[in-house]
Amino acid sequence: MTLLVVGVGAAGYLVAEGTKAKEWAVQNQNAIPHTRELMEAVQQERRLTLAQLAGDDTVPPALAAARIRLDGAMRGLIEVSTGLREVDDSKIGDDVAGFNTLLSQMTQVRMATDAAQLQPSDAYMFYNRILDVISVGTEIAEQSAPDTEIGVAIADGMRFLNAAESMARSNALGVMLATTTGPTPIPIEEFLRQVGFYHNEIGNLSAEFPTGPMHDRLQQLTGSTNWQQLSLMETALAQRYFAAQANAATSTSSGSNSSNGSSSSSSSTATGSSKLPALPLSTTDWQNAAAEVNRSMIDVWISQNRRSQELAEEKADTSAANSLYAGGGVLVVSIAAFLIALVLANRIIRRLKRLRKQTFALADERLPDTMRRLNAGETIDPAAETPVLDFGHDEIGQVARAFQHAHAAAIAAAVAEARTREGVKAVFLNIAHRSQIVVHRQLEILDEAERRQEDPALLDTLFRLDHLATRERRNAENLTILGGGQPGRQWRNPVPLMDLVRSSVGETLDYARVRVSRLPEVHVVGTVVADLIHLLAELVDNATAFSPPQSRVEVSGNVVGKGVVTEISDQGMGMPDSELTRLNDMLRTPPDFGVAALSADSRLGLFVVAQLAVRHGVTVRLSESDYGGIKAIVLIPSALIVADSIAPQSPSELTDPGRRRRLAAPMTSEPAEAAQPVTGSVATLALESPAPYSPRPHIPPAPQPDGDGRPALPRRSRQTNLAPELAEPTPAQPAPAAPARSAEQARDLMSAIENGTRQGRRSAAIPDEQEG
Repeated sequence: MTLLVVGVGAAGYLVAEGTKAKEWAVQNQNAIPHTRELMEAVQQERRLTLAQLAGDDTVPPALAAARIRLDGAMRGLIEVSTGLREVDDSKIGDDVAGFNTLLSQMTQVRMATDAAQLQPSDAYMFYNRILDVISVGTEIAEQSAPDTEIGVAIADGMRFLNAAESMARSNALGVMLATTTGPTPIPIEEFLRQVGFYHNEIGNLSAEFPTGPMHDRLQQLTGSTNWQQLSLMETALAQRYFAAQANAATSTSSGSNSSNGSSSSSSSTATGSSKLPALPLSTTDWQNAAAEVNRSMIDVWISQNRRSQELAEEKADTSAANSLYAGGGVLVVSIAAFLIALVLANRIIRRLKRLRKQTFALADERLPDTMRRLNAGETIDPAAETPVLDFGHDEIGQVARAFQHAHAAAIAAAVAEARTREGVKAVFLNIAHRSQIVVHRQLEILDEAERRQEDPALLDTLFRLDHLATRERRNAENLTILGGGQPGRQWRNPVPLMDLVRSSVGETLDYARVRVSRLPEVHVVGTVVADLIHLLAELVDNATAFSPPQSRVEVSGNVVGKGVVTEISDQGMGMPDSELTRLNDMLRTPPDFGVAALSADSRLGLFVVAQLAVRHGVTVRLSESDYGGIKAIVLIPSALIVADSIAPQSPSELTDPGRRRRLAAPMTSEPAEAAQPVTGSVATLALESPAPYSPRPHIPPAPQPDGDGRPALPRRSRQTNLAPELAEPTPAQPAPAAPARSAEQARDLMSAIENGTRQGRRSAAIPDEQEG
């Protein structure tokens, strides 16, 4: 393409230059008649002007006609110069040889001539400068010639022009010499110089053209009668001038020696005038001969000029043709080179496409498959997993080997990373298992201490330590889950959803701020109870941690078409929409957990929630709550819910497998809730306003084992260790009589009851609307 552009551009430039040269030659040909007319008109007006300034009274009518002719010639030359400017205006300029300046002075020169106030030398120089524009234009054409031969031809034509102009100048000076018998304003040397120049130049040109039509025309010119008459007249004018000068000198000398004064002087002047030689031709014959010679010389110049212009046209045509041929050749070579390059490029492109396809296969298929196998725990050999990309030994082959090396390095790095990840997971599991053993042992010791302790203050402290140990057990389970293991706690039988939620609430720090309400009476499969308790505990813990200390966290649930929904709402500051979107994406598709994830995001609980949710098919989504905080919506699928018609569970079946003890019942005034056993720690059973712990009951002797082989848990009896004064019932006080209500108070009471009823119905309808 570069060769094509350069070749076509060069050929186009040469063709344009050739066309420009041809157009220049054509315009010069068109200017020749106007140039000749201008030259002849200037020469005629110059000759007549000098004659009038010399005292010839017969000149004015002819001079007026000559002026009209010169004005027309100037207009014609100006018009034809427009075409030359359109071809190339770079060298012509705005005022060639001061031509426009001379035209502006033409009127003043003519007026001074008519008033006889112009010196003959000034008039002579003025008209000479007008014709200089022709000489300057010829020099410009010579410099712009596209070929050396054309430039030489134009230079030869310039010599003919100069010879013709010298002949015309000598003729104008000769007229002034013939009219004046005394000293002339213009020295005779100028006349002799012009005559000698054109005679010598014509002789040189005749010698330089030994043959050909130009030599014949010069021989015809120099051998013509008009040439001989003009030469004879020029010689006679020179002799007559010198004779007049000699007579004048003689008259001056004799006049000074004579004593007769004025009469002798006038007689000697008459005698001297009679001694001047007569001219061989009359003025009319002389001017006719001069006009013919001038015309012949101008014809020779025009002939030579046309020859040079024709030569320029021929050269321009030849140059344009050669340029077209060269451009065509370059075009053919460029097309051939383009086709060859296209064939080679297609081969390279096919190889590159194949390399790209195999590289994409490595990046999109083989490498992900290798990573999946590594994540699955398979053993990978990096050398066996790296394919061989054979694309030769050129640059493409080197690029293919570079891709192959990069793939091998990626596989090796993936294997090393997988090993590191497995090592980190193993460390996590080891630390978690060690922590779980310690925590379980700690919980057993706390259980034993709680059974033996009767001091209410110490028992309260033990219960707090029990709660902290339970939370520590959850942290250890976090490491186990993130390490890919299973928590140690397991349930065999289904557990009610209420007990599951309360156990998760009890594992949080600020369990007293959590309000549990409106949970459906459904049971959850025992194999997922531990993970669901952990999942809900993490969400409740986040809700309490990111909300004001005095606010509550609401936990509610409802049965929906796909299972059971549990909602956890806080009254915190919430989070931006972009952060919500990112966390929901992470909960749907949990990322691979690693050290980098731990350092990038401090919310470890959400990683655990995402892992547990994906493990059991539970859907967790975060949204904005009604209070501006965050609402966590947990959808437990129907596959994890069992029918309500299940056999009643024994106290041992609701026991935490890791604790081996029965949990304390919630401290409430309702007997039904007080008798219901639940799983989890003591703290899981806290209500909206936890009551103070009662005194430690008396522990009976070692209990007998129950039906499953395990010892029965000790039972506490209420108010066993109370003082007698506290155990006696307090006599009932008579209730004070209710004061009579006024009409306004009754109206306010009924309005309050109505508003409370409406709010209760609206809050009960909100879960159904959200579900729809």
